[in-house]
Amino acid sequence: MHIEELIIEKIKKIDPTIDPQGSDRKMLELTYKDFNNYMKFYGMFSKKTHFEEKIEKLSKSQRVELEAFLSVWTSMWLKKWQERVKLLIGQKNKSEELNETFAKADPIWRTLECKEELISIVGYTFIKDGEICSSQMLAEYALKAELAKEDVDFNDKVQALTFLNNAIRGAHEIAKTKGPLIFVEINKSYYAAAMHQPLP
Repeated sequence: MHIEELIIEKIKKIDPTIDPQGSDRKMLELTYKDFNNYMKFYGMFSKKTHFEEKIEKLSKSQRVELEAFLSVWTSMWLKKWQERVKLLIGQKNKSEELNETFAKADPIWRTLECKEELISIVGYTFIKDGEICSSQMLAEYALKAELAKEDVDFNDKVQALTFLNNAIRGAHEIAKTKGPLIFVEINKSYYAAAMHQPLP
């Protein structure tokens, strides 16, 4: 069985109302991505390992263990989803602070060559702090929030390292907050990361 099918199966056991082919399709795609990141963070898969190949081998050689692990992990993920995600029905997120942050950061962000590496590092910070839902999305926000504060010369190793340390510190602070961090416009099946708090 494909790993996505296993994840859907486990989540539907927790919440039978989940609609994998309809309004919840994007949520389940996010679950799959988060599971991949979680496994990489804890060293279960190396970054060079093809995720599907590794899972396929595990599903054949250690099916019982994999299913037991997925049962626990999906329960943790769904709990975090319910805690961190707010559904927006027929409305848009009107956070002016968020829009200003992205507007300031986007010109630099679009040309930043190392953004994937930065997202991985800060994303793993969120996972370490228990934020296993939307870790990449939250990491991108934390990085853009830091970029919006001041210009950074990424060719300067000191400035680049200071920036990264500040973004990691910001990620730790975000993880300490309570309540929604992600807003989902379900009418468009579109996921928009938004922080329900002042900038760190």
